Amino acid sequence: MCITAHFIDNDWKLHKRIISFCPISSHKGEALGRAIETCLLEWGLDKVFTITVDNASSNDVAISYLKKKLANWGVSVANSTYLHMRCMAHIINLVVQDGLKDVNDSVMKVRDAVRYIRSSPARLKRFKECVLHEKIERKSSLCLDVPTRWNSTYLMLNTTQKYERAFERYESQDPMFKIDMGENGIPDYYDWTQVRKMADILAHFYELTLRISGSRYVTSNLFFSEVSDLAFILNQWINSNDLHMKSMGERMRVKFDKYWGDVHKMNKIIYFAVVLDHPRDKFEFMEYSFSQMYGKEKGVELFNKHHYKKQKLEESGGFDSKTELEVYLSEAIQEEKEDFDVMK
Repeated sequence: MCITAHFIDNDWKLHKRIISFCPISSHKGEALGRAIETCLLEWGLDKVFTITVDNASSNDVAISYLKKKLANWGVSVANSTYLHMRCMAHIINLVVQDGLKDVNDSVMKVRDAVRYIRSSPARLKRFKECVLHEKIERKSSLCLDVPTRWNSTYLMLNTTQKYERAFERYESQDPMFKIDMGENGIPDYYDWTQVRKMADILAHFYELTLRISGSRYVTSNLFFSEVSDLAFILNQWINSNDLHMKSMGERMRVKFDKYWGDVHKMNKIIYFAVVLDHPRDKFEFMEYSFSQMYGKEKGVELFNKHHYKKQKLEESGGFDSKTELEVYLSEAIQEEKEDFDVMK
């Protein structure tokens, strides 16, 4: 198990340090919790705000164990209410994997074609000659995916679609190509159309994963915006006339809703991060995001019921504000400058 610590120093700079890399003899939650506890004690770390883990059920038990320990130490932040953070990148992986369970025939044809050409240096050399004859600008070489890693499938499709004409020329030069492809056959015009469509679909998730996987910059402020955008995209696919895209969108939405479909089950930290990082947008942004995730009427209802209600400006120019947060939210919009930094 690898344990990584993120912290902000006195100069407001974000740091990342691997503080433990230890073998785990048991995957039970308490064993994981004890291993993390031992690591914290060895480093003298007792002020822990959040712990980010993937969605294995044993991690729920581990976090519960650590909540008790932090409470015993008397240093828990907000009674460890926000301690448990679910890894966004891991959830996105689960969402995509559900959508790709029934990989269509066109993707399988392309995978077989790439595998055939990459299986010998002679075939690869001949294919490169076809690329030159077709005057295709080569920036990346053919890559074969690992079916259990969706991002590698995206890279394979995104790269291969650029060589469609080269595959057509190669077919005429290598008679064994068609024979070896067997029942699936060689990718045709329809297959390449489907591949481009699939590459476009996976591109959203690939770019999203890159944005939220940064370790040298803060990502919590991006969370809610990215999740609401993803919900909007999935809704578009579900309403699509393309049956394959519709089916994929529906499967992905089921997994999406398991983690982000119920506002009560989400860590409220992400809402605070959004409000603090969007001082110019404030509640307008939050209301919009809720409507994207839960539908317009339900989203606004949930936002008003479970979070801060938007205050209306009275004719007198005053706000009915009491708390420090409400005072902040009622302040005038900041002048936008290039060097604006919310941490300052």
